[in-house]
Amino acid sequence: MVPARPGRARRRAVAIYGPTSSGKTALSLDVCAAAFERGLRPVVLNADSRQVYVGMDIGTSKIKPSQTRGFEHRLLDVAEPSSKLSLEAYAELARDELASLAASEDALPVLVGGTGVYVQSVLDGWDLTGTGTLRRSLERDFPPGDAEAAYHVLARVAPDVARRVHPNDYEAILNALVRRIAGQAGHKVAAPFAFAVYGVDRGEAETDRRIETTLDAQIRDGLLAEIAELDRRYRLVEQARRPGRRRNVVSQTHGYREFVRVAASTGKAIAELDGADLAAARAEALGRIWAYSRRQRSWFRKLGASRVDHRSAVKTILSRLP
Repeated sequence: MVPARPGRARRRAVAIYGPTSSGKTALSLDVCAAAFERGLRPVVLNADSRQVYVGMDIGTSKIKPSQTRGFEHRLLDVAEPSSKLSLEAYAELARDELASLAASEDALPVLVGGTGVYVQSVLDGWDLTGTGTLRRSLERDFPPGDAEAAYHVLARVAPDVARRVHPNDYEAILNALVRRIAGQAGHKVAAPFAFAVYGVDRGEAETDRRIETTLDAQIRDGLLAEIAELDRRYRLVEQARRPGRRRNVVSQTHGYREFVRVAASTGKAIAELDGADLAAARAEALGRIWAYSRRQRSWFRKLGASRVDHRSAVKTILSRLP
């Protein structure tokens, strides 16, 4: 990453964080439009750990090219879901993007996402070089079904960190173990931008309602067809029927995994799931996404986010820019 020039204040950038269905995308576009009117060139950087994957569009609420209002979006579709994009790889990609934007005097990075560890890796400039091998080793020792065992290890080696991580949040547990074992938490790279962090929070009840509305809209918009295509490409249902086999990222993602699981358990193809099957998968997905959104909301304090609502957020954010 290009370091800030000696004796010169770092340029401002914006980070917008919030749980799923909180309205981050809509807010980011309004911020981009307002910044553009001030002569800046906003560039949105994705910080959602599932929108980085090709083919996972509807179920991740990935922005469509027709919805971007002409503003550039980066760090979308950078990996195939057949292999997990490591936090190390994401952090490196983000550093490269920031270095590229630092070379342009009018560029304004707008970091947007609901994956707290992705956002934090950018804000704090984590240098995670070399941790990929360690993570793969931990994944072999503690596969997704052994999240509890991994959490007990984390509680033993870093009890203070464990208290801030949910015992069922497998990804967060492994990320914390990697940083603790590798000692990488203190390795940071000087950044050319100083991020002002804003958290979109609509409260638990309203967030739950919006999540349900989003999931139902995704189903209407072709989520099942998307999953069927991903199944054709990666044989998701076949994998799900073989216990112990390494899972595709799609099969580990809320809003996808439940439909794959129902298909595997009923012996049906994704396209053959009927009303009862779909209702069961929908109910399970909804419960898991609601639970995940609560873990997402716990990141507000960790990120030091200033909580805002959409109505006042654009004015508040612009007041912090040059």
